[in-house]
Amino acid sequence: LMGSNMQRQAVPLLREEAPFVGTGMETRAAYDSRICIVNKHDGVVTSVDAENIVVERKGGKESDTYQLTKFKKTNQGTCFN
Repeated sequence: LMGSNMQRQAVPLLREEAPFVGTGMETRAAYDSRICIVNKHDGVVTSVDAENIVVERKGGKESDTYQLTKFKKTNQGTCFN
């Protein structure tokens, strides 16, 4: 019984949940993790597929393409998706 409870706690969440209490450091933690995509310029998302996000810059002359990371292994033996 004890082993099954510990195993249940080790499984990563399939559906993320919003925290009940915020500390104000969530934005910085997400940025420093280098997993979240942060747009470098103001713009509008023009295209999204399973591998890329294309953002057209404000003014419409250039666009930025961001590659999505799928199932990247972490040091803790889990994965980011």
